[in-house]
Amino acid sequence: MHSLELAQEGAFLLHSAGVIRNGRAFLFSGLSGSGKTTMTRLAPANTVLLSDEIAYVRPAGDTYIAWGTPFSGELGRPGENVRAPIAGLYLLKHGAANQLQSVPSGQALGLLLRNIVFFAQDADLVRALFEAAWRFISAVPAYHLVFRPDPSVWELFP
Repeated sequence: MHSLELAQEGAFLLHSAGVIRNGRAFLFSGLSGSGKTTMTRLAPANTVLLSDEIAYVRPAGDTYIAWGTPFSGELGRPGENVRAPIAGLYLLKHGAANQLQSVPSGQALGLLLRNIVFFAQDADLVRALFEAAWRFISAVPAYHLVFRPDPSVWELFP
C-alpha cells in the first residue's frame, strides 16, 4: 500500500543499497546478486547505512532525498532513520577494474523502472510512477558502476 501512496507523491521505493557519505546519499541498484550488499560491506567507516535492500526516494524541490528504511538484505541490519540528498544512482556491474560510466537518461529510465518496488496495475498509478521515475532520472545523474569487490571502489566517491 505504501508504494501506491508514494507514486501519487512522486516518490518510490527502490531496490537498492544506499549509504550516506559526506552528507550525500549514494544509491547502488541492480538485480539480486549484482553487488548491493557488497557495496555496503566495502563502505568506509565514515558512511551511514540507509539500507542494503530498499531505499525510500522522495522529491524535495529540485532535488531528491534518500531515506533509510528498516528493510535489510544479506547484511541482516536495518538502515538508519536518516536522510540525505542523492548524489547519484549507480547501476551495478561486476568487472575487473573500478570505473564509472555515464548512462543516458532514456537507458537509465528503463534500468531504474525494473528496480522500483511497485505492484499496481491501475493505469493512473502506473502513469504517476512512470512520471516520477522520469523526473528523478532527469534530476539525478545515473552511472554504470563497474567494480571489483574491493574497498578501493570507494575511491570513486569523494
